Amino acid sequence: MNQKQLSALKKNNEESRLFTRNCITAALIVLLNKEKLENITITRLCNVAGVSRMAFYRNYNSIDEVLVDKITEYAMRLASQVGTDIYNNWLIIFKETDKDRQMFEILIKLGVEYKIHDVFMSLLPKGEENRTIQAMWLTMFYTLSVKWIKEGKPKKIDDAARIAYKYTKNIPLISSIE
Repeated sequence: MNQKQLSALKKNNEESRLFTRNCITAALIVLLNKEKLENITITRLCNVAGVSRMAFYRNYNSIDEVLVDKITEYAMRLASQVGTDIYNNWLIIFKETDKDRQMFEILIKLGVEYKIHDVFMSLLPKGEENRTIQAMWLTMFYTLSVKWIKEGKPKKIDDAARIAYKYTKNIPLISSIE
């Protein structure tokens, strides 16, 4: 097999892996809309996802890991978009939260929305000087996003961002603390 074929095979495998993970995640969300997490078996999840148990275990060790993976995907989308404009950051936070509203609503219904905060904290760089301010901002992002989903007010993303900005605009960002 030449290098070009090997590269194409690796790309195909990665796309297949991503597709399988997306099917599993989507199936879990469908099932969580109908029943409690503790009632969902891996076999049932695999049947709904249309994947084998082997495919599940090639990607995940547990159903909880599927949830953590979905939350991590959300956190990484946020991390790739936020910058130094606090108002714009709030807009991004609420827009991305709205995109994952169904996940948030399910986690809240299950009483495990704290997993979002846990994932945020696990992604903080170890030993970095600004870890405290990063943790504070992440906690605010988490708290206001969950509160917004729970209460549904204000309805508009722009209004939610404006209110959050009003109370956080004087808190320094990481880049301005050094």
